Amino acid sequence: MGVRPDVTHGNQFRILRLILREMLTRERITRSPERAAMDIEESVEAFHAEGESMGRLRPLYHFNALAMSHLLPPEARLIDLGCGSGQYLLYLAECRPDIQIIGLDVSERMIQLGNRSVERGGFTGRVTLQLGDMTHFKRQVPDSVDVISSVFSLHHLPTVSHLRRCLKEIECVASVTGCAVWLFDHVRPRHPGTAEEFPSIFTPQASPVFQQDSRNSLRAAFSFSELAGLLDENPVGPWHHTCSKLLRLYQAHWLERPTNHGHTGHALFLKPALSRQGMQEFRQLRQILRVPFLDRNSDA
Repeated sequence: MGVRPDVTHGNQFRILRLILREMLTRERITRSPERAAMDIEESVEAFHAEGESMGRLRPLYHFNALAMSHLLPPEARLIDLGCGSGQYLLYLAECRPDIQIIGLDVSERMIQLGNRSVERGGFTGRVTLQLGDMTHFKRQVPDSVDVISSVFSLHHLPTVSHLRRCLKEIECVASVTGCAVWLFDHVRPRHPGTAEEFPSIFTPQASPVFQQDSRNSLRAAFSFSELAGLLDENPVGPWHHTCSKLLRLYQAHWLERPTNHGHTGHALFLKPALSRQGMQEFRQLRQILRVPFLDRNSDA
């Protein structure tokens, strides 16, 4: 899931081969829904570890936190779908100490692990993680919410029907509350070799369990056209869509609200302690996945 491989001639050749194969392959691999990996202890621990301060997910977390900060007004409330162990939400809470966050996930193991981190990090009262299904969550939403988000979660949905139900729930909440929406996920590759090789190139130091889960996530992801098409059917739009250049393996979709213009909470974003390599990875991701308001903002 990282974005910066070890820069060697061998890896450069492998990346070029990945790009060319993806560009030249016409058909896309058939979607393979994931098994319930996030209830398996080894997978839970591996994913949680890569979200730690030096983990390979941190630059991706920074990208999402900075983008979402544009959508989050001061003192905002956020509902995050498929929050996992909450590592991303704790990072966002560090960057935006003014906001309240509710994370929902169907994995009891993830929620238990995440709540221990919430308590250890001193986020009790600001970050709440609880069991919840992203296809039936609207009853868990408080009367006032400013943003609904999903980061690396939609690909866990078993079928397109489940995805439609999730988007319908988002539509219902957004139409009532007037909230903004931010969705970020993988894109299913075209060539079968891409999913197989991507983790060994981009996260070579990650555990074998994490690398295999990354392969499964890529194979389970929805294509850019599938997700964008379903969102554009949603009457709460207009939606904005972007897909990473060259290797089209990341996608982002968002819904802004009129209150976002000139009233964002980005000025409240605190500079995190990203490593030098982590900041380089973030900048590279910002170059290949263009989000207009990220181009206007500083690196934070």
